[in-house]
Amino acid sequence: MSASADSASARVSVVESASSVIGRMPGGDDPTAWSNRKLATRLMLVGASNSNLTASKSAVLAGAAGIVLFGTPPRPLARQLRALRSAAPEGRLLVSSDEEGGMVQRLARLVGKMPTAKHIGQTKTPAQTQAYALKYGKRLKALGVGSNLAPVADLKYSGSWTDRDGRAFQAAPIANAKYVMAFARGMQAAGVMATVKHWPGGGAVVDTHKSAGTTPSWSALQRRDLVPFRAAFAAGVGAVMISHAKVPGLSAGLPATQSKSAFAAARSQAGDRTLIVTDSLMMAAVTKAMSQTQARAAVRALASGADLALVQGNWAAIRGAIADAIANGTIPRAQAIASARRVITAQQSWG
Repeated sequence: MSASADSASARVSVVESASSVIGRMPGGDDPTAWSNRKLATRLMLVGASNSNLTASKSAVLAGAAGIVLFGTPPRPLARQLRALRSAAPEGRLLVSSDEEGGMVQRLARLVGKMPTAKHIGQTKTPAQTQAYALKYGKRLKALGVGSNLAPVADLKYSGSWTDRDGRAFQAAPIANAKYVMAFARGMQAAGVMATVKHWPGGGAVVDTHKSAGTTPSWSALQRRDLVPFRAAFAAGVGAVMISHAKVPGLSAGLPATQSKSAFAAARSQAGDRTLIVTDSLMMAAVTKAMSQTQARAAVRALASGADLALVQGNWAAIRGAIADAIANGTIPRAQAIASARRVITAQQSWG
């Protein structure tokens, strides 16, 4: 199958699934009838330890959108994931993992090691990259993983984490876009939702796991760093992850995940059906640097326009804070319902 056919097939799958889900929403799937607590739960991606997946069962039973796998996976991962999915409401669960390749690949011992994006960009063509991603995507799908928090669409900046850790394909915007689209198309042709990250381009930013960072200006990003993201959106990528970096000229001194203007810009570029996910809200750029809890960061992200808050730790306490925010209008209920509908569509398509 050609790259264009793969892309078209992936886009048609998402659109058809969206239509079927929305058509069935009256009844149990209709988020307008849900309690604030149920809505809040569906707007969360919950970190799960691979060494103790049963600890995630309470979040799954409560109706969390999905889980993100962290740590070394157990050999019977597929069986454990089947059990978790069967426990989820309507049997729907977005099971996500970071499978970029190189140092960021959680499931390498089960699906095989994937080289870094930098190595792929140096040794393979975009067509070969798509075939490579398709191969690994099929292996992920066989395990029960339906969502990959990859590819990295950031440009490679010499000396930065994108270059040093090999996490970006190319330095040139158009060349990078070709590899990003190829990787995403391959994954989605295998039935695994791709997530481009870290919008709006964090290649020149310090590691936001450890401290706050700042991107080049918004106008500069639009000329260069956003090129691969726009290409991925046009190709029908399922989701986009927002960076915690501050964006001069856009986010008013706030991390992008805490900024309404940043989410508005991301939504305008990504379109209405694309899931918008935060980076992990445990990271220092939104907790320590802002002197706030993960729960507060989650509320601010969802109020600003995120569809899903990626959280780790005490998910029930975070869920309580989100539900309270919906109840008091900090997170408009209509906005939460729209996000829940996007989540349902993604679960139907990829979960």
